[in-house]
Amino acid sequence: MNAGSRTYSIKDLESFCGIKAHTIRMWEKRYGILTPDRSDSNIRLYSEDELKKLITISILNRNGMKISKIAKLDDSELLREVLKTGSPEDNGNGTFKPGDLIISALRFSEEEFRENLSRFVREKGLAQAYLDVFYPLMQKARVLWLTDCISKPQEQFIRHVIKTILISGEISLDDPLNGKSAAIINMGDNEIENNLIFLKYLLRKKGFDVIYTEGTLTVNDIRDIHSVRPFTILALNLHASEPDNEVMKFCSDLARELALKKVVVPGRYDRSVSWSNGITKAVCSPAELAEWADSL
Repeated sequence: MNAGSRTYSIKDLESFCGIKAHTIRMWEKRYGILTPDRSDSNIRLYSEDELKKLITISILNRNGMKISKIAKLDDSELLREVLKTGSPEDNGNGTFKPGDLIISALRFSEEEFRENLSRFVREKGLAQAYLDVFYPLMQKARVLWLTDCISKPQEQFIRHVIKTILISGEISLDDPLNGKSAAIINMGDNEIENNLIFLKYLLRKKGFDVIYTEGTLTVNDIRDIHSVRPFTILALNLHASEPDNEVMKFCSDLARELALKKVVVPGRYDRSVSWSNGITKAVCSPAELAEWADSL
């Protein structure tokens, strides 16, 4: 990995990786996974190499690998493990090859890249295009950035254009509302943002009145939204480093307090139990998110 000149605060890392600042500090102290510099006022400053390393660690942790095992891997082993987690999704349903799309994105030609992506929307419909092409493309781009094959602006450009296509698709829907309201709340990281916008499209297509605000919110924000516009369906993205038992309890308590009928928590890899008497479901992929939306 080639070091970048920009430095990042621990809050920047928290936003990029979905790992809370106190967890990052604990991992530094216990496992020595990062070695930040310090400013004159003793504030942690992280390099782009360290940001990439933490993103790599967060991907492996999301996929169920314990931090104690991750900490024993060197940089090349970390990247090798990440490539393993990404490889099943690189080709989506087995027919998608991302090379040509990525090449068009590298030139920052939004018109060309958008037209290349729109072709899949015309062929498959937006939902299937996201599952078969857009999401695997974003996963591939993230791995290519981590391995210094593309730049960070190029990886972000790919995500941005896909985001605008999802938003345009949702705006163009004319499906009638069914009288039910849903909320999509991000209390975790922004990496999953396009999955949340994808879910908004799916729910709106089913006739739900969907409440979604960009950025990360707090539990009090959820209560405030519910007091203004009550909803019974909730999609809740939480930090990947939050222990499953704490997530289970939080969702159960929130469902009881707000009288929610269904709660989905994306990005969770322990899906062996029903968290709240059949109300709360954990999912880890957009395909599972689509199945959950279809079941409503």
